Amino acid sequence: MNTAAEIEQAGSINICGLLVHARPENVHKVQHRLLEFEGVEVHDLSDDGRMVVTIDKRDPGEMIDTINSINTVEGILSAAMVYQHHE
Repeated sequence: MNTAAEIEQAGSINICGLLVHARPENVHKVQHRLLEFEGVEVHDLSDDGRMVVTIDKRDPGEMIDTINSINTVEGILSAAMVYQHHE
């Protein structure tokens, strides 16, 4: 039998917006690497290496794990969460 928390989590979604800054010479490589993560979308990127990225996950723990993994991608200078929504 599912607990109330498990039932609530099953119907929920977490959306997180990140501003990712990569080395300009690696921006396209980083973009392709980010798209390999499940639930990650790159919405925009600039020539100076900035990218608007969203992550959609049901489990908040998976969201944190994905953000931590993004921060380890070679070529990324920083990844800052600028938006979070839970529904």
